[in-house]
Amino acid sequence: MKSIHSVHCLPQRGFTLIELMIVVAILAILAAIALPMYQDYVAKAKVGAAIAEAAGGKVGIDTEIIMTPTMDATKTMAATRFSKPETPNCTLSVEAANEGKAGITCTIKGGPAGVAGKKITWSRDVKGAWTCEAEGIVAEYTSATCPLKT
Repeated sequence: MKSIHSVHCLPQRGFTLIELMIVVAILAILAAIALPMYQDYVAKAKVGAAIAEAAGGKVGIDTEIIMTPTMDATKTMAATRFSKPETPNCTLSVEAANEGKAGITCTIKGGPAGVAGKKITWSRDVKGAWTCEAEGIVAEYTSATCPLKT
């Protein structure tokens, strides 16, 4: 006579502890490699954004200097056409335009330790030429447009 309740044993499936430990080790190695690369990418992006944001005020200052060679800091800041001195990447400040000279400084907000709080400065000479310098930033994060200040 056959029993009504027959038990069928299915093979158990799953991962062994060793297999799980190997996967975790591989993920840890990948994270150890990827994190520094990601931080370098973020730092370069922050510096690039700071250079671009500060450079945005050059045309306005050039235009105003042609019309009014000597301006105080308030008029110079207004000439940059920045809607406000705080942007997502920078705290912007200006050196008052005087006899053709002027300056725009971006103090970087946030980001990795290598760039946070560092400064990008655009300076205008009497002839109207603009130059950019990065102060205290690792050379690999800067660009040819804005080299490291020596």
